[in-house]
Amino acid sequence: MTDDLFKRFDEDGYVVVEDAIPGDQLARVQAAFDRVEEETRPAWLERIAKDKSRGSYGVGPDAHVVEPILDQDDVFIDVMENPVTIALAERMQGPDMMMIDNALHVKPPGKVAHTRWHKDSKIWEHDVNEWDASDRAAWENMRVCETPYHKIKIFFFVYDVDFDTGPFSVVPGSHKWDEQEIPRYEDLNEMPNHVRITGPAGSAILWNGRIWHTAMDNTDDKARRLLLYNYTHFGQKQYDWCIPKGEFRERLVRERSPLCKQLLGFERMTR
Repeated sequence: MTDDLFKRFDEDGYVVVEDAIPGDQLARVQAAFDRVEEETRPAWLERIAKDKSRGSYGVGPDAHVVEPILDQDDVFIDVMENPVTIALAERMQGPDMMMIDNALHVKPPGKVAHTRWHKDSKIWEHDVNEWDASDRAAWENMRVCETPYHKIKIFFFVYDVDFDTGPFSVVPGSHKWDEQEIPRYEDLNEMPNHVRITGPAGSAILWNGRIWHTAMDNTDDKARRLLLYNYTHFGQKQYDWCIPKGEFRERLVRERSPLCKQLLGFERMTR
């Protein structure tokens, strides 16, 4: 990772990398994505017919989400350990990385934003003056305190993302702000200084979990399609539904790389 790219991530809270997924692999990703989207569409439509509420990653009337997706096709595991994005994330977060959740995300055409402006990670809110000796010892032993990047998310564009297709949007630099409450706007476009992140298929966005972000309304006639992976420090709590189990886990332990097994929390750090 170049010093310039690292500086931009530190200052802006995100970086965009085009061609993160090479063309031959991108074709496999698109084929697997299309298949899973088609296979899961009936269940999604049935769900939203009965329940209009929003769940994880906005799943509901305005977003078709499949979580997790690693067990749907091995190409999604390959993307999880993408050498380009993992190298960048390691530069920012350190080698003690673990993936805590993953999803396939479809923003259908004509759908409004499935979330408001928000952030995924907060600053440490507990008064250190109230710690006892065991609290302080535990904190000092945590690797997480060695870096300011507690959570890094990576979104991969499966197809081109344009200005009108409900792009992921951020407020550059907001990851450094102390505000705990983010202003609410009925019109998401009213957020000052926000940036819509667009790009060609195969691009990746790496972003700090503290940055203010949202997904805009999709006013286009095509869907926005992303793969998303959420990385934090090794040893942090994983979401149970994203931890491979049973025969699938056994196959991964038997066949996949040491890095893959580290990212899934199966084995200790590889380096």
